[in-house]
Amino acid sequence: MYRVIRAACLAALALLVLPQAAFGLAKPYVAPHPDRAPVEERATTALSAQKDASLSYGALSSLSGGGSGGTNAIAFTSLYDSDIVVVLDPTSITGHAGLFDRSHYTGISSYSVLSANVSPYNGVQYEKCAKYRLYEWAYALRVPREVGHRVAVRTYAARQLGKPYSIVASKTDLRSFYCSKLAWVAYRNVTGVNLDGDGGFWVWPVDLILSDYTSVVGRWS
Repeated sequence: MYRVIRAACLAALALLVLPQAAFGLAKPYVAPHPDRAPVEERATTALSAQKDASLSYGALSSLSGGGSGGTNAIAFTSLYDSDIVVVLDPTSITGHAGLFDRSHYTGISSYSVLSANVSPYNGVQYEKCAKYRLYEWAYALRVPREVGHRVAVRTYAARQLGKPYSIVASKTDLRSFYCSKLAWVAYRNVTGVNLDGDGGFWVWPVDLILSDYTSVVGRWS
């Protein structure tokens, strides 16, 4: 009996002393989505916009991740290489996602998040950390079983730099990428882990949150 009580006391003390991220946070509720290219009825518009120089980044922001002027307080200093950042807000159809590269991080203004977007150019690129604060909610995801491969995952994603952006490409088409697909492909091709929470044809940012293999190690609003 004494041993049971002692073990319980030690466990309670650990929860108080150790950071919450060490245990992972509870997964948020996210409404189910149909497994189709994010907003298929707007995909044609998105593709046309990519070809029409008169249409700016704003025409595509809700599909490729533009933010609504939110002010979440995501702390990049707490992240590891290849942690996945997912940001959501009420005005974004899909949300946005990126893979953190610690080797590029020097502060909130540094370009340290690998993603795929249409600005400042079309394709896989490094994005400024500050961009990810322009959403209402931010989540930091880690793949605990693959922490030992975090540098290899980051390196793989970086090798895709410059490949074109496409919102309608299937997740297995490696000729082009969208934001959450880049993170999914990097983990899939380096470690064999499938981070798509619903296993569908496309992988949305929320699918990375809902994956059985990811742990939420940070949540900000």
